[in-house]
Amino acid sequence: MGDGRRMTAPDCGVDIDLVLEKIKGLDISEAAKKEMLGSFKIRLDSFSNNILFFNEPFTPVSVTGTDCELNCKHCEKHYLEHMRNGSGGKLRAAVVNLAKRGRSGVLLSGGSKLDGSVPTYEHSDEIRQIKEDTHLKMSAHTGIITPGQALSLSTWLDMALVDCIGSDATISGIIGLPNTVSDYENTLRFLTDAGIPIAPHIIAGLNNGTLDGEFRAIKMVKKFDPDVVVIVVFIPTKNTACSSALPPALEDIVFVIAAARQEFPQTPLSLSCVRPGGRYRSRLDECAILCGIDRIAVPSRSAYQLCTEIGLDIHEVDNMCCSYNVELEEGIE
Repeated sequence: MGDGRRMTAPDCGVDIDLVLEKIKGLDISEAAKKEMLGSFKIRLDSFSNNILFFNEPFTPVSVTGTDCELNCKHCEKHYLEHMRNGSGGKLRAAVVNLAKRGRSGVLLSGGSKLDGSVPTYEHSDEIRQIKEDTHLKMSAHTGIITPGQALSLSTWLDMALVDCIGSDATISGIIGLPNTVSDYENTLRFLTDAGIPIAPHIIAGLNNGTLDGEFRAIKMVKKFDPDVVVIVVFIPTKNTACSSALPPALEDIVFVIAAARQEFPQTPLSLSCVRPGGRYRSRLDECAILCGIDRIAVPSRSAYQLCTEIGLDIHEVDNMCCSYNVELEEGIE
């Protein structure tokens, strides 16, 4: 402003001039900066100056242990090794232990079957009883499922976490399935028809760090009514076929988040805890905030610093997964 005064967003105290300065200082194209600013203004209209930080994601429990029939190239069972083992009759003990430790929910996961599904539905009777006994929120990775499997899940599942892939080439080349994008769309439809809340996950850069179908996936998700849309960022993981790849370019992530925010102006948009670490993570968090994200799982110190500088009001959410549409009046500090 010509008189030296800084412009703040009406009724929320965000320093728009400083936001603009931060965006201008990024090493990305002018087109990306324009998309970023537009998306940030959209989030202000819908979420004011509030941003939610989730520092305690649900603990994952694998119903298959470290076994996986599919062995996708970006994972090759690596992530299963870091989950609690719920296979071989150990599921109840693993979940009950989390409840005794005061956890509010659990993420049920596991290796994929050759049909692309994660077979939590095979344990529906047991999980339903565990839920009745522990009163935990039950989230689950579903993979690609059938209508019958969705109905089975509907007896206990509180939130379906669905990786949504918008490229047949990535489905074949990275995931290793003969399926197509339509199978992921059908999975969202089956879950919705079964009355299960969905939190679709858009995986940015899954194809060895390059974009391939992310915008199509966003359009696909738009056909449904997700509780939350979650942005996952590909991690080049050691000892996998994708280990030599680079993380996605930050500019690519900006375009993905901006597209998601523009397609879902009033739907919570989360940055997943699954994203690369180090300096990349710090820069990614900053870009995501300036691009209109309104919630972040396990935020970096740079995320705290940027939000404080530009006037976003940080609300810490304890003991909760960022895939849930929690509201401020639900006891967030």
